[in-house]
Amino acid sequence: MLEAAEAVVVKRGSGPARVDLARCLAGVLGVSRLHLLLDYERPLSEDERASYRARFQRLLDGEPLAYVMGRREFFGRSFRVTPDVLIPRPETETLVSAALEALPEAAHVFEPCTGSGCVAITLALERPDLVVTASDVSAPALGVAAENAASLGAEVEWLKGSFWQPVAGRVFGGLVANPPYVDPARPDLFDASLRFEPEAALFSPAGDPTFAYRELLAGGIDGLVIGAPVLFEAGIDTAEPLADLAERHADYGDVTRVLDIAGKCRVLRLRRCAVTG
Repeated sequence: MLEAAEAVVVKRGSGPARVDLARCLAGVLGVSRLHLLLDYERPLSEDERASYRARFQRLLDGEPLAYVMGRREFFGRSFRVTPDVLIPRPETETLVSAALEALPEAAHVFEPCTGSGCVAITLALERPDLVVTASDVSAPALGVAAENAASLGAEVEWLKGSFWQPVAGRVFGGLVANPPYVDPARPDLFDASLRFEPEAALFSPAGDPTFAYRELLAGGIDGLVIGAPVLFEAGIDTAEPLADLAERHADYGDVTRVLDIAGKCRVLRLRRCAVTG
């Protein structure tokens, strides 16, 4: 079955990578990729063949493997994903790693735009001392996040609303966010597979990729204690504009660029500070 799928891809001249075809088949069979290799001659039932053909066609259509399989690994854990949430990405693991290092002990942390909940849940599981509140404007996304939290045993408070609105009047000891920052006016910066992901979670207003960051920084003036760390994931084209915005903001300081494994700045770390003078 795997050879037949590979032959189709070769004949087309484009399509999913061989490793994704193998992952898809392993998922259909409910086994690991290693088990698939060890039991390569195992015959497939008609139901298994039909399931694999359907998923293979979705991959040929360009749908990401995470949506086809309904799962994505993040920080060593398996998260459920649906088209209602963004697919967790490696750069977001950089955000989480930086947050785990920067957040003070027993801090109450706010994570807006939570999507699948992978950031909030990972923070709660990796740092049990933290109190984590997360929000999203999408009720279906919050449903996915709550399901992930329940399956992984994480305690997170889930709220519905935009940016600081659902926590108005509350004060937090840290802010961690991966807000919408992809500029729809710059299609040269994203690939076609993004058409499967939720636009509201992905795209900024056209021509204004720092919009969400400005909203979060403004809300943090009242919503964060002095000294609270702030960690933002940023896009390739938004990291420097965001750094410039933060460095010029009177209510924030200690702006630090955090590089990913490729040496690119994909995370900004800063701190809520007192205005002097």
